[in-house]
Amino acid sequence: MEWIIGALILALGASLFWGVRLWRRLRQLPAPPQTRNELFPPLFHAAATAIDSGLVLVDVDRRVRYLNQQAEELLNLSRSVGIGQGLITLVRDYQVDSMVGDAIAANEPREIVIQPLGRHRTLRLRAAPLADGAEGALLLVRDVTQLSMLERARRDMVANVSHELRTPLASMKLLVETLQSGPPAPVAARMLSHMAQEVDAITQLVEELHELSQIESGRVALQLVPAALAPVVMRSLERIRPQAERKGLQLHAQVPDDLPLVLMDDDRIGQVLLNLLHNALKFTPEGGQLTISAMVTVTGEGTAVPVPDMPPSHEPGQWIVVSVADSGIGIPASDLPRIFERFYKVDRARTRNVGGTGLGLAIAKHLVEGHGGRIWATSVEGQGSTFYLTLPVA
Repeated sequence: MEWIIGALILALGASLFWGVRLWRRLRQLPAPPQTRNELFPPLFHAAATAIDSGLVLVDVDRRVRYLNQQAEELLNLSRSVGIGQGLITLVRDYQVDSMVGDAIAANEPREIVIQPLGRHRTLRLRAAPLADGAEGALLLVRDVTQLSMLERARRDMVANVSHELRTPLASMKLLVETLQSGPPAPVAARMLSHMAQEVDAITQLVEELHELSQIESGRVALQLVPAALAPVVMRSLERIRPQAERKGLQLHAQVPDDLPLVLMDDDRIGQVLLNLLHNALKFTPEGGQLTISAMVTVTGEGTAVPVPDMPPSHEPGQWIVVSVADSGIGIPASDLPRIFERFYKVDRARTRNVGGTGLGLAIAKHLVEGHGGRIWATSVEGQGSTFYLTLPVA
């Protein structure tokens, strides 16, 4: 009996001995990675989720200790990337990793703008070192794609206006200097005529710039009322007819009398049609023809009448499709997506003698979209172009 009790005591002692050793070893093992909720209080999570920017917290070794959902989306992170991994793994950009390291070493904020490869997005990253003796940095990630596009558009606008004004102003300066030299009366009269044309070109540019700025800022109120489309089309054709006859062009209208009423501002739609007809006239050689037509179509569940290349984003419903077709020189396929941009001109070498500011189609686009419709074009180079616009049925 005693030997049994001794054996039990020996076994218990051995178990306790090895249990203590195992516990000590477990304490020496690194702790399992903690989740965000374990590392930071709920208030921090609420603040990090509320801001519209990405937030990444890194330690002195530039290892990630926290990142919010916005950072995951902006940096396009996969689920395999998580807490404890290096910053370079997240951003895949040496400049960003180096910038954060410089901010920690210098104890001063640093900032950089990047465009991740393969993504049409511009990101601004700002690294600020942690305060109160903490080692590491807080990286703020913001999507500035829209701001970059606006800034680029502003620069392009200034450059284009400068370019459009430079030519007529230089011409007028030369003409004035020639007039100051006292040329013969016929020469002076001819030069004054050229100066008047240059002044008209500058005036048109300024007026169209002003009108476009008014439209884009929403200060132009459209008077949308149910109205018949045919009278608006006929007025536009009559205004363009004298120029078409001088050039020997044929005008055709195919607008049914039984079209439903259109919800539109007839003055503004008349302006759009006149602009499209004027462009068609400029780029159609003598003996050609212009055709304006209209039909009803239904978008959404099904299309009653097929319309070439109608934008897929078009709102569903019943629409009137107006088309202006010409037999002119056409538009290269590479230029079609950009013809509605401000100041964009197709191959300036081909359009040097036809004038224009490059703002007419941009104005037309804003006016049509103000009616809830869309405007687009199809073309075959050398065979003519067709511009389409949609207007809502009243």
